[in-house]
Amino acid sequence: MPKPKIEKKINIPSDVIINLLTPSEIRMLKNRWQIVNLLEEGLSIRNIAKQARVGTDTVVRVSRMVENGGLKRVINKTKSDKLPFKTSTPWIFGKHD
Repeated sequence: MPKPKIEKKINIPSDVIINLLTPSEIRMLKNRWQIVNLLEEGLSIRNIAKQARVGTDTVVRVSRMVENGGLKRVINKTKSDKLPFKTSTPWIFGKHD
């Protein structure tokens, strides 16, 4: 008996995602989003790593996710949108609401 096919595209509301993730996973996502934004600004890998307080390998990995995955399309779509969550750490994302 073959496995049932599972829909790969799932729309999960952002408030549900935030409640499913642990605080460290949320921090990791915020950190990666900061890296994506700094990559979009055209900063060097070393400069991004220094500002985000991560290793250069992390910056390279996120950069590859942007270039090779569908992340670039999502970034272009959400450039004008605000983040679905507020942060109490303005040093990551700048000023918060």
